[in-house]
Amino acid sequence: MNRSKLAFCFTIAVLLVGTASTRSSAQSDAGSQSFWQFDGSNLATFPRGRVNRLGYQIMVRVSAPDIPETQRVEIEFASTGGPTTADHNFTLLLSPRADGHSPPQSALEVELPFQIPEQTTQQTIVRHVPKTSYGDAYEVWILENGQSISQVPNEIGSPVRDYRAVADGLRDELRWRLIWIDSDKDPNAREPSLQSLVESTFDMQWDADVFQPEQLRVNEDGRVNEPFVAVQAHTPNELPLDWRSWLPFDAVVIHRQDYLRFQSEQPAWWKSFTRWVRGGGVVLIRGTEPGEMNDTQEISVSTSTMNAATIDAFANSALQMLRTSAAEMSNNWNRMYAANRQANAVDESPMQGIDAIEKFRRSFADAFGGNAKATRLGTEKGMRVFPFEAGLLVQLPAHEDNAPLSTLDWRTTKNILGFHAYRTLRRGVDPMVGTQRFFEWMIPGVSQPPVYTFMGFLGLFVVLVGPVAYRKTTKSGRSYLMFLIAPVLAVATTVAMMGYGIIADGFGTRLRARQITWVNADGDAMSRTRSTYFAGIRPSNGLRFPGDASVTLLLDNEETSWEDRIQQRFDPRGKVNVTEDEIRLSSRLLPSRQQRQFVVEQPRDQFGTVRIMESEPEAVKRVSVEVKNDCELNLQGVLVRDQDGLFFVAENVGSGETARAKLLTKLEASKLMGDWYKRQWLVSSKTNRRSETADRQMRRRMMDETFDVINKVRSTLAMTSAPSDGVFEHELQQRMQLGKSLPNRSYIALADLSDDVPAIDGVSIENSIHFVMGDLP
Repeated sequence: MNRSKLAFCFTIAVLLVGTASTRSSAQSDAGSQSFWQFDGSNLATFPRGRVNRLGYQIMVRVSAPDIPETQRVEIEFASTGGPTTADHNFTLLLSPRADGHSPPQSALEVELPFQIPEQTTQQTIVRHVPKTSYGDAYEVWILENGQSISQVPNEIGSPVRDYRAVADGLRDELRWRLIWIDSDKDPNAREPSLQSLVESTFDMQWDADVFQPEQLRVNEDGRVNEPFVAVQAHTPNELPLDWRSWLPFDAVVIHRQDYLRFQSEQPAWWKSFTRWVRGGGVVLIRGTEPGEMNDTQEISVSTSTMNAATIDAFANSALQMLRTSAAEMSNNWNRMYAANRQANAVDESPMQGIDAIEKFRRSFADAFGGNAKATRLGTEKGMRVFPFEAGLLVQLPAHEDNAPLSTLDWRTTKNILGFHAYRTLRRGVDPMVGTQRFFEWMIPGVSQPPVYTFMGFLGLFVVLVGPVAYRKTTKSGRSYLMFLIAPVLAVATTVAMMGYGIIADGFGTRLRARQITWVNADGDAMSRTRSTYFAGIRPSNGLRFPGDASVTLLLDNEETSWEDRIQQRFDPRGKVNVTEDEIRLSSRLLPSRQQRQFVVEQPRDQFGTVRIMESEPEAVKRVSVEVKNDCELNLQGVLVRDQDGLFFVAENVGSGETARAKLLTKLEASKLMGDWYKRQWLVSSKTNRRSETADRQMRRRMMDETFDVINKVRSTLAMTSAPSDGVFEHELQQRMQLGKSLPNRSYIALADLSDDVPAIDGVSIENSIHFVMGDLP
């Protein structure tokens, strides 16, 4: 080979290596690119034809349609002619289709600006968009410098089926969604473990069209999509880099050794993972060996949230329910078959299904019969539950040689988790239908009719028209003027009433916020803010929220059920614009002279904490202690409880300052917390609303309609003690009002609102409060 050919080959090799390295570096940020499972309908490609004159290809994916509150949008750009030679400014538009969202007034229009820098070969952009509807059908446009790159829109998603959407939506809210993180420690345990998980739901399947347990199998990629459980299996390098990508899931199943290793190494996705857990996520730690089941300090330094007796009671209950359900399985199936056969709803060959049920029942009877030693579970087998702020860490039962999880393991775990197993109850807000809890946190005195003032105007009108005008016109012999005077006074009174209402409410924007910040001992925190806005004049710039937040609308459902809304006209609520730095909601979502509420969850790294200074002598500690405020906000008051259970209170502690906290008795501390909580108690102000008629009350009792998704889920699960306002509000109430009280080595404080809480510049803040709670270092 001569030198020229050698140089040519060398040049081509360098170019190929450079292109490969460019692509690999561009894909490194995706980390989460394959995290979502796509069914093909939620994918759009530009351009659509075989001929591509654009010089690039753009693929758009949206997340599954059955999760309201947060929607993940992935935009994958790939150049077809080498690295780009200039910056490209694009805007992705998602316009909801009338047949693709339920309720039909719930959808949001989406606008996502993004930029592709010069010298880019491939890039993936991920955005998280507030979502307020069930469904994912959109018309998709991509604009470059304001001009569409296609003459007609692309389509994405699938239509929803009117009334069926209600049942499907509620079913999906109840579906237990898990992520199984693959590990080389137990590669053979995944399939049998997930098969056991599917089988653990057998007694919930009687409404299914066909129930044949021997046909229920886990896909090769570890994916399960059954009516009551869904699982995605991923390797660690596929896990997402944004905490909101985890929100649609209820729990993550991870091997113990991997958990400890990742906790030490802190991979790129670990930060988003821990943020999700702090906000209420559940981690199920598998693979504990019998000799490791009492070695829990590496997992958590916290004491168990449940004592041994409680965990064992849940384990025994799960076993008894499993035995009972398995014993009744054949009878239930035979009764259902007979009813369907009478209604001609099944074919004439049901015996295969019934045989499968009987085979399944016998396998349960053999596995969980009278052998108590074989079915022993609970703390004796190593089950432990630890708090992680709002989330939970659960050590699953110990098994020899990383044996797969059994049906009983899953049933016991689900029992122990209680309401923590369901993201709907943990988040405490549904953006689709709304709730009457909207009225618990309104701005008092605005956008409400001034009844007594209006009565005064009407009384003045009656006096002027009657004794005054009529008497004078009659005396002067001009009673015919009453036909002119009465309408004029009526118009004047009406205008006066309307003018008074507008002037009384004002023309500015008001905010009432209730912020709860939950801090860990290291100073990292998650906050949940429930904000009510009132605008005399609709703000032209809309509302702006932090780019790393999860924003949810909390609606007044106007006493209208989801079923009633189906027949109403399609009308999107407004537009949301999401960039890397902010989430902007259009002004249509805050109409003039109406109150609107939003719930915002947001991570706050290095928020800071409260600490007891260690320099005090023991004698002084029993009377008072010195506390330091390391939080980024001033604390109006702080109540701490030390490791001995003693309470101390200090007032007006600035950020970075120390103060002397005086000793309180337990009764005094309880009274103080009660007073703090009642300063801004969630009490319904629904005083001027139309009360429910007897007909409406009867309709609510007799018709199984969906007026409130949260309460519908609670009712379906028969959970009377489950929270209706989310785990943050629930924990605050438990600590400040109920018997749980403030744990040892923890504190609770009142603080100023965080600077980024107001979503509108120049807003007037009134009747707001900020609770800060956490563990002492």
